[in-house]
Amino acid sequence: MNNNKYVHGYDPSENTRLQDQAATLVDLLHNGTVYTAGSRVLEAGCGVGAQTLALAKNSPKAHITSIDISDASVAEAKIKSRVGGLHQCLFSTRRYFQSVFRSEFIRSCFCLLCP
Repeated sequence: MNNNKYVHGYDPSENTRLQDQAATLVDLLHNGTVYTAGSRVLEAGCGVGAQTLALAKNSPKAHITSIDISDASVAEAKIKSRVGGLHQCLFSTRRYFQSVFRSEFIRSCFCLLCP
């Protein structure tokens, strides 16, 4: 989808580093974060899906839509979600500001910005 250079790069070692970073932050960011059954959550900038998986595990009956500009990252996130049995996640390659989400569709938005 994109021709933009992704800030973290696309190599496997960077993917592993991002997964490790996310694992370290899970308790800090998501301790007590639980979305009720039927909730619709938008995760903007999902990357390789590390935070998505934590959100989905805490809220198995919520519907999580995760977007990122990187085709490679979204592909990795889809694999991790499928392997983890987290079928309530929908991943899409798109830009947040180019996305159209009806306000009644999304009730919560999660976005972790990195410099």
